[in-house]
Amino acid sequence: MNFKKKEKLDKSLYPVLYVIKSLKEYHGTLVQGEVDSLKELSMVSKSFGNVLQESEKFKGTLENFEQTFSNIDSVSGQFASVKEDISQSVDKAQGEVEELKNSSILVESYFVEMQKTFQVFQESLHEIKGCMSKIVSIADQTNILSLNASIEAARAGEQGKGFSVVAGEVKSLSDEIKNLAAMVDSSILDVEHGADELNNSIHISHQALEESLSKVNETYETFESITKAAEGAGTVQSDISQVIDNSRVELQSVCSFFENLKDGYQEVIRHINTASKMGTTKSAMFEDIDNMLSQIPPVVEDYNQ
Repeated sequence: MNFKKKEKLDKSLYPVLYVIKSLKEYHGTLVQGEVDSLKELSMVSKSFGNVLQESEKFKGTLENFEQTFSNIDSVSGQFASVKEDISQSVDKAQGEVEELKNSSILVESYFVEMQKTFQVFQESLHEIKGCMSKIVSIADQTNILSLNASIEAARAGEQGKGFSVVAGEVKSLSDEIKNLAAMVDSSILDVEHGADELNNSIHISHQALEESLSKVNETYETFESITKAAEGAGTVQSDISQVIDNSRVELQSVCSFFENLKDGYQEVIRHINTASKMGTTKSAMFEDIDNMLSQIPPVVEDYNQ
C-alpha cells in the first residue's frame, strides 16, 4: 500500500474511531444510568417492602380492634343482665311499698272513723252534761218543794207530822241526787280530759301517718325513676351495640382495603423485580457491546499498520 493510499485510508477511518470513542463514552453513561436505575429500583423495592410490613402491622392492630370491639360488646351486653336484676329488685320493692301504701291508706281510714266516733262521743258527753244539769236543777226544785212542805207541815201541827217526815225523805233523796250528779260531773270532767288527750294523740298519729304515706309515695316515685334509669341504660347498651356493629363493618372495609393494597404492593414488587431482571439483562448486553466496541480500535490500528 503506497503512502497516499494509506493517508487516505487513515483519514477515512478516523470518523469511525471517533464514533466508537463517542459510543463508548455514551455507553459508559448508559451503564452508569442503568446502575443508578437498578439502585433506585432496589431502594423502591425495599421501601415497598417496609410499607408492606407496616401495612401488615397496621392490619394486625385493626384485628386487635376487632377483639376490643368484641370485649366492649360483651361488657355492654352485661347491661341487659344488670337491668333485669334492677327491674326485678325494683318490682319486688315496689310491690312491698304498694302493700305498705295500701296498709297506710287503710289505717288512715281507721283514723278517720276514730275521729268521727270520738266526735260523736264528745257530743254525747255534752248531752250527758246537759242532762245532769237538768237533774241538778230538778233536785234543787225538789229541795225547795220539800222545804215548803216542811214549813206547811209545821204550821199544821200534829196533823202535819207525817207530811213533814215525807218532806224530809224527799229532801234527803234530792241531796243524794245532787251529790250523785256532782260525782257524775267530776267523772265527766275526767273523761273529757282523757278524751282531749286521746284526741290530741289521734291527731298527732294521723299527722305522722300522713307524713309516712307521703314518704311512701316519694319512695314509689324514686323506684319508678330507677326503673326509667335502668331502661335508659338498656337504650345506651343498644346504642353501643349498634355503634360497635357499624364500626365492625367499617373495620372490615378497612381490612379489605389493606388486603387490596397488599395485592397492589405485591404486584408493584413483581414489576420491580421484572424491571431489575431486565436491567441485569441490559447490563450484560451493554457489556457485550462494550467488548465489541473495544475490539474495533485494535483492528483499525492493525489495519493501519
